[in-house]
Amino acid sequence: MALPLRPRLPAITTTTCPRHFSTTRPLPVSLQLDRNNPDTVAATVPPYPYGPARWYKQSRLGLYGGQRIQFGNNVGTTFAVKTRRTWHPNVLTKKLFSKALNRYVQVRVTVKTLRTIDKLGGLDEYLLGEKEARIRELGESGWWLRWAIMQTPVIRRKFREERVRLGV
Repeated sequence: MALPLRPRLPAITTTTCPRHFSTTRPLPVSLQLDRNNPDTVAATVPPYPYGPARWYKQSRLGLYGGQRIQFGNNVGTTFAVKTRRTWHPNVLTKKLFSKALNRYVQVRVTVKTLRTIDKLGGLDEYLLGEKEARIRELGESGWWLRWAIMQTPVIRRKFREERVRLGV
């Protein structure tokens, strides 16, 4: 995981109760954006270039692929009476495997985005897309996941090899 977000460990202290001792450390950082300290995230991760979602704020908490609520009318056949209605995106909570992080990531994702992830070959390939439209549809949560994946040694090595190949 990303090293800059790991908290400093306190000095070793002894406790009166031996049951408090544990050899495992809790995960210092969650891959879900809303479960982390906002100040730590803001100080570590570069700001999302397109800003927060203004119209469909729920989309900042998952991979919605640019989808949001759509509006329209139901039109009656006999009298042509128009009734206002809405269409919501088909959102699922899924655990997707990230090869770079070597673990499952639980994320809210639309079915349209799931099909795109399958088409591209996995979550890492979807998040590391370079086109402006892909980065725009990631949203803040996707930007956070993208940054976490880019900090892994596997992806850093991949980028380093690509720079050498391109002569940059």
